[in-house]
Amino acid sequence: MSVDRGLLNWGIFLVLLGGVPLAVAQGWITVDLVEHAWELWPLLLVGAGVGLILRATPFRALGGIVVSATFGVIVGSFIAVGFGGFSFGSLGCGAADPGAPQLVERSGSFSGNDATVQLVANCATVAVSTTPDAGWNVDVRGSENARPAIVESAGKLVVRAPDGPVAFPVSTRRASWAVTIGTDPRLTFGLEVNGGGADVNLDGATLTRLTVDGNAIGDTRLDLEGTIVERLEVSVNAASIAILLPASADTKGRIEGNAASVELCAPAGVGLRLLVDDNITASNNYDTAGLVERGSAWETPGFASAATQIELATVGSAVSYALNPEDGCR
Repeated sequence: MSVDRGLLNWGIFLVLLGGVPLAVAQGWITVDLVEHAWELWPLLLVGAGVGLILRATPFRALGGIVVSATFGVIVGSFIAVGFGGFSFGSLGCGAADPGAPQLVERSGSFSGNDATVQLVANCATVAVSTTPDAGWNVDVRGSENARPAIVESAGKLVVRAPDGPVAFPVSTRRASWAVTIGTDPRLTFGLEVNGGGADVNLDGATLTRLTVDGNAIGDTRLDLEGTIVERLEVSVNAASIAILLPASADTKGRIEGNAASVELCAPAGVGLRLLVDDNITASNNYDTAGLVERGSAWETPGFASAATQIELATVGSAVSYALNPEDGCR
């Protein structure tokens, strides 16, 4: 009897993908153990090498088995601990230096009714806040190799970190960014963080579009409760993020997570419509959070008549969505 190696590898992956969270939930293995599962990543390379070495032998399937099993254990462990237990932001970034010197301190002001802000940070902790005027301020601290470039004009601000590693080996020390943005103009706002994390509070701002991209980030919080956001686009990979949704403005958009944990907090009275796909590695708590399933979407009862409506696609692979968690969006 011959065995389809592709199906065998998928079977092993899926068994471990579900088996690890089950084992944790039943107390068969401890959370402390699975929190370190990502440290098995070298086995992916080992499995690939074994597959090459044995490709002309009857044992050629062994390499694929090692890769599938390792990937299943790692992703299953991510799901088991809700992803927030992993220090994604430290991968590839040196330790933060509380005494790091100031690299950049720049201020300016927007003119006109519309402005564009783009922040691209590598191995950094980014804090974004607002001020009730048209001004902006950027304060970056860290080692010299983390000095960002700043491009400014009357209607645009771009702060871009130098290219640097966000995966092994470690060679870049983490920087800290403090950015203040004025709320007078309507903003198109883009944030990209690769390694590290972010604390973003855009209270009082009006955003035509908000784009957030995060890779290998942890402890990231996006506070939009006092913000008008017409379009929200969030994409995170190997990440943990909490999003406080707008309280008094209609919003549409998409949230995509891959190997990620996403917490969503909706203010009381807001109508939610959360679309989902059929990816078997994604999970959510929308039913226990009081939403009603309608086709491929989950809705707040009375969504159609709600004064404020938020409609988001919540999709991805190996992603966990938690709506209004008991301890809030951390």
